[in-house]
Amino acid sequence: MAETVTVQRPSELLPKVRKRDEKSMKIRIRRILIPTLFCLSVACLVEIPMGHVTLFGEAAVLWDTLFRAILAVPMLVHFYKEDAVFRGEENWSFKRAALCIVTGFFLSLLFRFVTAAMGDMDYGKAEGALLSGDFLLQSLVLLVASPLLEELFFRGILYMRFKELFTPRTAGFLSAAFFGLYHGNVSQGIYGFLMGLILAYSMEICRTVKAPVLIHGAANLAALAVVKFALLS
Repeated sequence: MAETVTVQRPSELLPKVRKRDEKSMKIRIRRILIPTLFCLSVACLVEIPMGHVTLFGEAAVLWDTLFRAILAVPMLVHFYKEDAVFRGEENWSFKRAALCIVTGFFLSLLFRFVTAAMGDMDYGKAEGALLSGDFLLQSLVLLVASPLLEELFFRGILYMRFKELFTPRTAGFLSAAFFGLYHGNVSQGIYGFLMGLILAYSMEICRTVKAPVLIHGAANLAALAVVKFALLS
């Protein structure tokens, strides 16, 4: 007995395709919202109590970043590992690592030179808050905690998941814009946006968060070295 084959018309298939696309879009948006809301929750959990105590003095910003990194980084690493299949094979080597360090260091020096020439007071105040306190605490936060926390979220997760919705160029622009806003003032916001573009590009080329982490850490190292050198002088 011959089997009857049912052929669906295009008009019947279209609603199913639309429904599937809508579901896929919701999943992609959810993949962006979940880590974002998680980081906002951690920030509130740390900053609200710290706003009511004076124990940490001038180093409050550093302690705030350190506490947020301790709480958030393990979960961000989990999110990052979830996306390994989308990133593909790492394009990483000793030469690329060295290039990232040199790039971050000299970009930081260049921006310091520009802001100093412009007499930007906002940048100086923001930098003073980060570069105050114990040297060991500064080093731990600026060279380890801050690069890991911010690059895992902004490049390792946010940029890569934006790429599921947009082109790499648009995803890089959006992640850099959010990174600039995250810095909280105009001068650091501009610096954050420009650095964000470079950090996203490094993530795209190297396909590993190691690249932006090294660039970010080297940029902070340059800022730390210049301030300490100025104090010693």
